[in-house]
Amino acid sequence: MTKSSPTPPSAIDDLNVSRLNLIVALDNVDIQEWTVIGPVEDRIVRISCQAGLRNLVPHGLDNDVSAALINLYLEQGTPEDGVVTTTLTGLLRMCGWPKTGWYYDTLRQSLERLHDAKYTVSGGWRDHPNRRWTHASFRFIDRMEYSTPSETGTFDARSVISLVLASDIRSSVRSGYVKPLDTSFMAQLKRPRTRVLFRILDAARYDPNNPDVRLDTIERGVLEWGDQCKINTGGRAWLVLKTLAASHEELIKRGYLREVVITGRGKSQCIRYEFVKDYVPMDPVIINRFRRYGVADGVARKLFKEHGRAFLAASMDRFEWLLGAGVLTIKKSKAAALLHLIAHPDDYPYPPASGSEASRAEKGGKARMDLLLDVPEVDHAAQFNGLSAELAAERLISYLSPHYRKLLTVTDLDALREAVASGQLEASHVAREGIAAVAQLKRPEFVAELRAQLIPA
Repeated sequence: MTKSSPTPPSAIDDLNVSRLNLIVALDNVDIQEWTVIGPVEDRIVRISCQAGLRNLVPHGLDNDVSAALINLYLEQGTPEDGVVTTTLTGLLRMCGWPKTGWYYDTLRQSLERLHDAKYTVSGGWRDHPNRRWTHASFRFIDRMEYSTPSETGTFDARSVISLVLASDIRSSVRSGYVKPLDTSFMAQLKRPRTRVLFRILDAARYDPNNPDVRLDTIERGVLEWGDQCKINTGGRAWLVLKTLAASHEELIKRGYLREVVITGRGKSQCIRYEFVKDYVPMDPVIINRFRRYGVADGVARKLFKEHGRAFLAASMDRFEWLLGAGVLTIKKSKAAALLHLIAHPDDYPYPPASGSEASRAEKGGKARMDLLLDVPEVDHAAQFNGLSAELAAERLISYLSPHYRKLLTVTDLDALREAVASGQLEASHVAREGIAAVAQLKRPEFVAELRAQLIPA
């Protein structure tokens, strides 16, 4: 199986962004603004969006981009200044989109909408550490720059993107007002509006005052829910239901919703969502490890429900030890061998354990599991092992950017990406030298030397 680039150590969603829903749940729109006003608990909340002069409000596929940017911010260490840098192809991968010219243009347009649109939230933005509801006014992307092949501003495969995430959003993320987001499941949903609805529903399941509480059922007025999805229906409840019908059907078919129940008549209709109780958000670390062995996502999800995270991770750790020690020989495929070990754990030997390691093993491997959610590797070469030159280039950009955000421009990073992708430079060597320069307080010298190597012959 072809190796993919590493995923973020966890996938999250900001509860302010997803709970309020800033993205219209329609595949296409023709509007430049919307406003929603309504009661929430003991207060009136007003949310509005004003698009740029020559743009439309964020909608549909912009949901994938906004979720990816939040996780990109998390992946790069939640920097206080909000600067995140990525390659075009890396961001496409985080969005779950293919690398084609049509999606290059779609991504650029989406980023521009998120940069241009101004959001205003009155009385509904949560300052969770202080248990307060506040006012917020922001653009999802404060500032953006990117490299292009020409003056037209189009993207190409080597484009590098640097942007600043809104201060209100990054403060919310840094405060811990977040929830898990099953990005693997979301990427499997066919229609953009279904992915928007999934994100809205998944956020609505959490108590905004106590995000540790997750509900199995939620009920809303149909017109209120239309406002939540930012669907302009002109007070027609039937239009809300018609607009969301296909998305409801897909979420039921995919095993996320158990049932959608409509009660009442006319404008008084209510909608009740009943969630599948045994639906478990798939851990991105576990599913990525399964993919490396060629195990299908559907099989991995089934095993996750049956065995849980700790057992599966411990089984894969043991599987890797057996392979590395030469105890296990693959006869068919790694996927088949791993699945057999999981189904028949007592048929295989365990790695030797002693001292604290033995104690961890007796406790079910919890401490060992914590190692799976580790920080970036100290072994700079190992993180590029098995990656294609293109993926190694993407990884290097993400790896160096947090340390050189004020020294390397998008033009520098564009040239660096191309040099690694073409084989001119080796990613592991550049990473090793770059991090050594950080430790030795010689970052300007490293940048000067790197730029000299990037000058075309």
